[in-house]
Amino acid sequence: MRHLIFLTALSTVIFSCQKVIDVDLNEANPVVVIEGNYSAEDSTVRVRITQTSNYFDNNVSPELNNALVQIIDQSGTSTNVPFISNGNYTLTGYVPQFNSIYSLSVTVDGKTYVADCKLIAPVTLEPVTYEFFEGFFGAEGGYAPFLNFNDPAGVSNFYSIVLSRNDTTYNTLDDFFTQDDQLTDGNLVERPLFPSNLYKLGDSVHMELRSIDKRIYDYINEAQSISGGQSSAAPGNPTNNWNNGALGYFSAYSSSRQSVIIQ
Repeated sequence: MRHLIFLTALSTVIFSCQKVIDVDLNEANPVVVIEGNYSAEDSTVRVRITQTSNYFDNNVSPELNNALVQIIDQSGTSTNVPFISNGNYTLTGYVPQFNSIYSLSVTVDGKTYVADCKLIAPVTLEPVTYEFFEGFFGAEGGYAPFLNFNDPAGVSNFYSIVLSRNDTTYNTLDDFFTQDDQLTDGNLVERPLFPSNLYKLGDSVHMELRSIDKRIYDYINEAQSISGGQSSAAPGNPTNNWNNGALGYFSAYSSSRQSVIIQ
């Protein structure tokens, strides 16, 4: 699916006497889109680099395979993130240092884009519980898993939660849940999560609690609000942490996981 960007599309044809004025919407200036993730859980940096396409082009976004990608730790040490294939760059075995700021630098055709993100220490996810909920508005009833964890006291924490059903991970933008501790600092959090389809008896529930930087928390919430469920990495240009006009995001995060079978 091609990435969506905010475009002011003026397609009105103005007739005045015998003169016709057409506004050409066939071309849009391409913009670099960078989706960067550093998972402390498996010590892996994953970066995907593409480019926005023509406004009327239904093809997938062009992949950029000629970028120089580097991750930079808080001490200033740079490490190359090697190109793999099809716009993907991956670095394995990159040992995390929690509560440090990491920068991702991407150079494409002589232009450099930089984003930074704080890597937060993981928060332990407690065992997943669940409860049956009757269907409403014509939806079928089912089981909703509960997010359970003890929020650390005295610090502002921001989270995203990723669910899986059996062997399928719900990893599109609309499937992410977010949580902050504005009202729950230092307390036990017990919150039901309602995916688009509730779980059934025999389903396995896998839950991942990611501790994320506030800017990534804001990005997810804003992107979900703008996109209305579209899976693009940069729907509608939500505010991101890249400089130099790039779209997308760079997220460094830690994780804690729990699983349960509905029975």
